[in-house]
Amino acid sequence: MVKKKHSLSNRYKRFFLNERTAMIAAAVSILILPVIYFFGNRSGAIDLPGKYDLLIRLLLICTLFYSLKKHKLLLMQAATVGLLFCMLCAQSQYALGNLANRSSETYITMGLQGFIFLAGERMILFIQSFVCISHFIIHAARRQEAIRVSVNQISILFLLALVVIQLIIAPALTFERDYVLYIWTLHLDELFTFVLVACAELILMIDQREFGGE
Repeated sequence: MVKKKHSLSNRYKRFFLNERTAMIAAAVSILILPVIYFFGNRSGAIDLPGKYDLLIRLLLICTLFYSLKKHKLLLMQAATVGLLFCMLCAQSQYALGNLANRSSETYITMGLQGFIFLAGERMILFIQSFVCISHFIIHAARRQEAIRVSVNQISILFLLALVVIQLIIAPALTFERDYVLYIWTLHLDELFTFVLVACAELILMIDQREFGGE
């Protein structure tokens, strides 16, 4: 049992410490942003603040990847915080604004997939909030606590799983086609962005653990 735990932990570290993982995640995230803009414009789902959010997200993803490549820890910390809050604000506007303003009949007529999708968006918002708070608690502490670090890493993996579920459900929704494509590309971008964030979180965790002498 112990060997299995160590094996999973090592696989997790090998994957998220691999420079290729960060490079692919950053590249795909950046390439998807214009597609989100395109379908967001066509469906009328993206407004001026949404466009500004995409621009800020582009700059933060580039900054985070640069800091990962050059191992600039302070810049990595700043870019991670900025990206987490940027995505949290976008998700709160989407889950509590865009989706919440639609009538309940919209989701009732879609059936189970509509209910799961709506619940999934709220859950993503909750986990994003938890990850943001956890990020500050962990990195503000003088010494790293293994339990808090593990909980934060599990939260990010759970967040990735939720985004994958939303990607599977989105094509089955009865919204207009362009809006469905907007939702799908938006979540696909989030998936790769959170992979990039996970890479940064792991490096920051290892650095702080070494600094704390653990």
